[in-house]
Amino acid sequence: MFRENPIYNMCIDSCRNGNMTLSNMIELGAKWMKKSKLHHHFFKDRSFFTIAQSLALHAIGLEHATDDNPELLTRKISENEAKKMLGLFEKRIVHRLPVEYLTNQAYYLGNKFYVNENVLVPRSIMNTRFEDFLNEIEWENYRVLDLCTGSGCIGISLALLHPKIQVDLVDISTGALEVAQININRHGLNDRVKCIESDLFANVHNQYDLIITNPPYVSTREYNMSPEEFKREPKIALESGKDGLDIIHQILAQAKNYLNPQGKLIAEIGFTAAQRVKKKYRKVPFKWYKYRRPSGHESFFGMHGVFECPAKGLPE
Repeated sequence: MFRENPIYNMCIDSCRNGNMTLSNMIELGAKWMKKSKLHHHFFKDRSFFTIAQSLALHAIGLEHATDDNPELLTRKISENEAKKMLGLFEKRIVHRLPVEYLTNQAYYLGNKFYVNENVLVPRSIMNTRFEDFLNEIEWENYRVLDLCTGSGCIGISLALLHPKIQVDLVDISTGALEVAQININRHGLNDRVKCIESDLFANVHNQYDLIITNPPYVSTREYNMSPEEFKREPKIALESGKDGLDIIHQILAQAKNYLNPQGKLIAEIGFTAAQRVKKKYRKVPFKWYKYRRPSGHESFFGMHGVFECPAKGLPE
């Protein structure tokens, strides 16, 4: 696509003549992305400039550069560097691939994780409550189950916050667990965190003080209407039947069998699914949480999307 665009050749010529800067490349990428009407896919501040900047810096191995380095933006770009940047811009625009798949890295609760197209891009925003969740558990055996783990970002983040807990990362996808194992290795947690390939609880044999999950909860209609970026993620990790509750029903029906008597189930299920769950399970004593900003202020969106339920309150 880009190679057929006159601006592409003008860009390459400018690089050959030593007239193209990093700032120019970022502005060019942001302009193309805006014109292409991309979805931001919740990347950082959701701006096209930030997306273009991240890809440009990654292309030349400077993804760790800080924003307080103004001289960096005036850095001259070589022809080869420009081609690498344009290649990433093209993949982001033409194939609608999220930035994290192009760089194979994502940050979650300040920790760096490896990701690829076998897992969702980490974005669960219940992480601002992780320390509260851990502090409120009545610990018996210090075991935690991260169900539908994907990249392992939730379970690994909890293990990093609490040095005594043992965490099992469970997923039905072999590809997802390969990613999770890479992240376990990267964070040096092989002694406390392990992967289990399982269709929900099928291969789970332990009891836990905490089961935490960000399961698939998107309805078929919502999935079909979603931006293309979301359809580049594993469908199995997003779509969950006509009303989005297929997996949630199974978790609620089985979780009690795998929790210690004082244990808890915590799940992020989004706004729409939350409304459906409230109507379906009126007698279940859910404690609902509004999303919280990293600053600590609540009502990020003004709606509930995360619930907590004690083992004794779960359906029989």
